[in-house]
Amino acid sequence: RRNGGEVHRKLEALGARMQSGLERIFSEKGVTATVSRIGSAFCAYFMKGVPADWHDLAARHDFDLDRRYRRALIERGVYHFPLACKQGSISAGHTEADIDRTLEVTREVVAGL
Repeated sequence: RRNGGEVHRKLEALGARMQSGLERIFSEKGVTATVSRIGSAFCAYFMKGVPADWHDLAARHDFDLDRRYRRALIERGVYHFPLACKQGSISAGHTEADIDRTLEVTREVVAGL
């Protein structure tokens, strides 16, 4: 509640920046992906649309691509939990520059997939 919820507004803005950047990268590179986000928590699903349930995810998500994507990010210094479909989280300690750097590395990774 401090400062009228300033931290929540910041996290929402950073989350939106991450989501739109990821969507733009996947689209530009022709990768089928959907980015789901609530506030500062986000996840890229390598499928069309957000999965309705585990069965939908298991049937349509590209788990191999997800594994290679996460591994390549980690190898370049961007930590995304190394299990398919685990959400990424943005904290109050992150800055716009952190998001931009993550997106820059993601662009390199997606180009190489």
